[in-house]
Amino acid sequence: MNGFRALALIVSLIVLAGCGGETEPEPDTTAPGIESTSPTDNQTGVAPDCDMVIQFDEAIDRNSINSDIFHFSLDGTPLYGNVSYDLEKHKATLSTMADLQAGLTYQAVLEAGVKDMIGNRRTEVYQWSFTVAD
Repeated sequence: MNGFRALALIVSLIVLAGCGGETEPEPDTTAPGIESTSPTDNQTGVAPDCDMVIQFDEAIDRNSINSDIFHFSLDGTPLYGNVSYDLEKHKATLSTMADLQAGLTYQAVLEAGVKDMIGNRRTEVYQWSFTVAD
């Protein structure tokens, strides 16, 4: 019986040692990325009442995106609209308050500051251009 107890003790120690070897997953330290935009960069023929949409690669904190962060501009002058966010689809939509002018090229701008759900913050400005149909 003594030999059996010693063997059982050794097996138990091996099993316990194996359980303690699991490592925690690495914490998420990556800021939200951009999957797509609409209109796309350099798109022409965009409808004057078009919404700007930015698709993130993960859910973002709704409180971190607003018209100061997501807006559009014309020749460097910021223009604002209404920003909404779909948490399930990871999409932010910027709706203009008035139709955009035909034939002009606008920039959609996402300023630094958008955060994911655990607080990782984008530190770079992201922008793309599009031209409204004549």
